Amino acid sequence: MLLSLPQDSFLPPGEALHPVRTPGSKSVTNRALLLAALAPGQSRLRGGLEAEDTRWMRLALGRLGLGVTESGGAWIIEGGGHPQASAPLWLGASGTTLRFLLPWLALKARGPVRLEGDPRLFQRPLGPLLAPLEALGARWEPDATGARLEPVATPPGGLDLEVDAHLSSQFLTGLALAAASLPHGGTLRWTEAASPSYLALTTQWLQRFGCDARLEPGRWTIPGGALASQTLELPGDWSGAAAFLAAAAITGRTLRLGPLDPGDAQGDRALVAILEASGCRSRWVAPQTLELAGPLRQGLAADLTDCPDLGPVLAAVAALAPGPSELRGLHTLPLKECDRLEASAELVRWLGGEAVVIGDHTLRVKPGPAPGPRGAFDPRNDHRMAFAAAVGGLRHGGDLRDPHCVAKTFPEFWAGWRGMLGC
Repeated sequence: MLLSLPQDSFLPPGEALHPVRTPGSKSVTNRALLLAALAPGQSRLRGGLEAEDTRWMRLALGRLGLGVTESGGAWIIEGGGHPQASAPLWLGASGTTLRFLLPWLALKARGPVRLEGDPRLFQRPLGPLLAPLEALGARWEPDATGARLEPVATPPGGLDLEVDAHLSSQFLTGLALAAASLPHGGTLRWTEAASPSYLALTTQWLQRFGCDARLEPGRWTIPGGALASQTLELPGDWSGAAAFLAAAAITGRTLRLGPLDPGDAQGDRALVAILEASGCRSRWVAPQTLELAGPLRQGLAADLTDCPDLGPVLAAVAALAPGPSELRGLHTLPLKECDRLEASAELVRWLGGEAVVIGDHTLRVKPGPAPGPRGAFDPRNDHRMAFAAAVGGLRHGGDLRDPHCVAKTFPEFWAGWRGMLGC
């Protein structure tokens, strides 16, 4: 299926973009769902993201015997039980679901668990997460369609682990969540962690469920036996807001969007400061409503080590910026749902710019003239590449293949995008 990307041609010059409502945060939703399953008692969560990644987490928890129901716009989770699989767990392409569940299942499941999903899910790195679990006695038996997990014979009272987290901070998050479910908690240590802002996010949500985790450079201390059920409102998604904020920067218009939490630990919150450094202006017009006004005055210079998922959208912005840009800290992008570093460079060229990849960590972009006739852009079944293509289409249009891949984290993206543009 092809989608003709809408250009910024529907609103009168100078008029503000129409307001946007951001979806719930995927990163927070999957953390909160699992914490609610770990915490004894009944938790109620409102404002969670309804999308493929969070659906796989909820369905997996249900198949593990944890009650997950919906009532009055809230998810109700009966937590504190031991997971026992009634059927194979289908995880789609959700890396957070796999990496968050795996340590808990390896340490606490009653009986083996079969995990299945999209082929790319099991091609992404897992070794550094499996190594400490296998050292404790768990067994991982991969095959062509997924893997069989045999849990440890006797759950440990606590964890004391050195973890290789340079490929993904999700390894540490999964182990920290599992440690919180153990009587004596755990201590995790590492030398280098990818996207470390997500560790702060996990700490924030452990604390909201009663676990007073302490995060220090290279060390995480997680108390055991402290998790308690909660009734919580989950925040809006800074990642989901990124393309809309980029639209204001590129079009030179003003945009208001929310709900967003200015004190949220989500790393993608850094986008506002990155755009401001290149000439945009922002202000909070209500406690959870942000206003951002373009245009960009210069190219981008940003280190995305803490927020690499911004890479594709910022690559599209850079291709349309008034000067050259350099995006650094992208070394985890080749390991995502697709090779996002290569795909981002391809998108820049599709938009008429020049892209140079330096090592596996830096993208240099030089804007170019409007592109001539070209084929449809292929987002490689990656939601964030589709978001980025939407930003690029604001100026140059073009066709996008597989637009429905946005359902992974933002099923209503295209409706929100057209509404913002008034088309």
